[in-house]
Amino acid sequence: MRFLLQKNFFVFLIVLPIWGNAQFFIQPSYPQDFFQWPVGAVKAIVANFGELRPNHYHMGLDCRTEQVVNKPVYAAADGYIAKVKIEPFGFGRAIYINHPGGYTTLYAHLNDFYDPLEKYITQKQYELKCWAVFLDIPPNIFTVKKGQQIAWSGTTGGSQGPHLHFEIRETGTDKVLNPLLFNMPITDKIAPDIIRLAAYDRSKSTYEQSPVLFSLKKTGNTYSVASGNITVYAEKTSFAISAFDRYTGSTNHNGIYQAVMSVDNVPVSGFQLNQISYDETRYLNAHIDYKTKINGGPYLQHLSRLPGNPAQHYKTDASNGVVSLEPGQSKIIKIEVWDANNNKSELIFTITRSNAIKNPQATTAGILF
Repeated sequence: MRFLLQKNFFVFLIVLPIWGNAQFFIQPSYPQDFFQWPVGAVKAIVANFGELRPNHYHMGLDCRTEQVVNKPVYAAADGYIAKVKIEPFGFGRAIYINHPGGYTTLYAHLNDFYDPLEKYITQKQYELKCWAVFLDIPPNIFTVKKGQQIAWSGTTGGSQGPHLHFEIRETGTDKVLNPLLFNMPITDKIAPDIIRLAAYDRSKSTYEQSPVLFSLKKTGNTYSVASGNITVYAEKTSFAISAFDRYTGSTNHNGIYQAVMSVDNVPVSGFQLNQISYDETRYLNAHIDYKTKINGGPYLQHLSRLPGNPAQHYKTDASNGVVSLEPGQSKIIKIEVWDANNNKSELIFTITRSNAIKNPQATTAGILF
């Protein structure tokens, strides 16, 4: 079925209003400078919190270790070693430290632990007659100070190369928090890149169709649809985007922190990645266009909550991020994308519902499908 056609309306690009949506989400307040950088290497990351991965979000930061192992790993704050895990896959060798204020930090893919801990764990392995262990450690055995070395970095477990996987969690809930909201020393002065826009006919399921993909053009940190504004036959339309973030001095494509869509100046839907539990991480497949991705397409992040998706990082009004149009009606769409350092890019375009009667047999110039 055809539902989208496209025309060029260059005049609208000149008179678009400017508005701000920063208050649609309120960023949570976490202690600043409470945690130090956890590894004795360049302060840089390979992967950030919430990055899109097959069937899950990336939970935490992958800290660079300059492509080598055995960099010193430090306690990010005062506390005590509460757990140690050793497994052949996953985190490999990992340490969990509980801190005042209800936080837990995780350090994974380690090589050796510092000597007293290494001896303690080896003894427990012999007692249990098992190499793979996940041990709870009493609070008074291994107290640590901020900046104290606790291990050496490695590439154990499911690591694809030398790095330190670092997480900050809520101790009581085990939810993983976005470490970049704690003022970690990562330089980021680059706004996210918005790569493409996808449109969906919401008279039917997103799984019953392939989206229309639009290339974008960029002026500064503002994007527009490269081929002009959008005209639709459908009454209801929703959108998704491909976007990534970069950090100063890095070419890696990392995940974005937040996206908000506004319709005629009013914020209606979006998502913000502050915390994710391991119970929720597979909801990624309802956050992205799963059908497109498994068929070899790009990651497309929905700006509307799909039916049945309980993920807590979405916020919507009653429209649920689906744009409704009467015949002949136009609306201005603005999609703003932020990273965790408050750098922002935006995509602005107009969507119009055609007055024309759709004729599936007709070959009309400008009709996309």
